[in-house]
Amino acid sequence: MTITAAEVHTGPRTARDAVSSAARRAAGSGAGPVFSEVRAARRLHGLQVAAVTTGLVSVTVAASAAIVLGLSA
Repeated sequence: MTITAAEVHTGPRTARDAVSSAARRAAGSGAGPVFSEVRAARRLHGLQVAAVTTGLVSVTVAASAAIVLGLSA
């Protein structure tokens, strides 16, 4: 009885293979590479939106508290 093992693909063997396979994956998904500056800009935008939302909620809560305290006095 002879047992043969299937070829196991463990990944690219050279840097050129790694780059070309990454380019094929990006081209296949329809999205290009996302650069670190773009990721940083997206993160910053998210933080800015969160800060503005938090500020609006804080101002709304403070105004509501002032109205309630003014009406109760």
